[in-house]
Amino acid sequence: MAAIGAATTLRQAGAYYGRSLPRRAVLTVPSSDWKKLTKLPTFTNTDCVVLDLEDGVADTAKQTARENIFRYLNESASKINREICVRINSMSSNHINDDVKLLKDLSTLIDCLFVPKVDSIDEIKWLADRLGSNRQYNLVLYCESAQSLVDLRSILTSASNLFPLQGVVFGSDDFSADVGINGRYSLDAYELTYARQKLVTICRLFENAQPIDMVYINFKDLDGLKKQSEQGAAWGFTGKQVIHPQQVPIVQTAFSPSESSIIWAKELIQAYEKHEKEEGKGAFTFRGQTMVDKPLLRRARYILNMTR
Repeated sequence: MAAIGAATTLRQAGAYYGRSLPRRAVLTVPSSDWKKLTKLPTFTNTDCVVLDLEDGVADTAKQTARENIFRYLNESASKINREICVRINSMSSNHINDDVKLLKDLSTLIDCLFVPKVDSIDEIKWLADRLGSNRQYNLVLYCESAQSLVDLRSILTSASNLFPLQGVVFGSDDFSADVGINGRYSLDAYELTYARQKLVTICRLFENAQPIDMVYINFKDLDGLKKQSEQGAAWGFTGKQVIHPQQVPIVQTAFSPSESSIIWAKELIQAYEKHEKEEGKGAFTFRGQTMVDKPLLRRARYILNMTR
């Protein structure tokens, strides 16, 4: 297959190549289902839609899924006003070579590559080598095993040297199975506290590596979704995986700056700039009680960047 058409993606337009825009709700759509692909333009409020070739697609439907992605992007990429993402199969699967061929055929139509089950530096290097000059994609990795979590800093260091690294997704179900959590984890996912917080901490060592939180499987339990989303946002995650469109507004609200935090950020930045100009010092007292220095300034700027 060879890509046809001349659609311009957001990456080509330079809208965010090399920097991260919000991926608050990351909606994964099984690419073997053509009907669901054709509904994508109706998901106007979703930050990020990922065309899936991996867990959401049966082994017997992998080729159909590739053909659907090829057809859909060639026919509709120019109509999509958001990041175009594809989740390939893992590097250890029997499907990866065919996935790489698809990526090369669609290299001008895909913005971001979601790569699951990354357990080693060697896998990142293998993918970069196979893609060759086509490795201009923004890259989001999945952490889904004990090995991946333990080696995550090294993996991200390698990935950031080979690709524009954009984020890390916590794959809770595969991780739980790998570390031996019996049955499903609880609704508040306390069994995964260490893994989730470590992932956020390591991501913060890399400028553009957004930590994206676990999926909330029970898509009908919107109250539980809201609670877990707000918890993830409080812990430092910047977004969350979703599996149903009705989850999107709840998740995106949870990971969006509140009106009060936006006002706080604007006032803090104005006060900081005024104080630095008049006093020549970086640290000062804000609103009579908060000692402001560079870390708080970075937080305020992050809030305004998210708002924009």
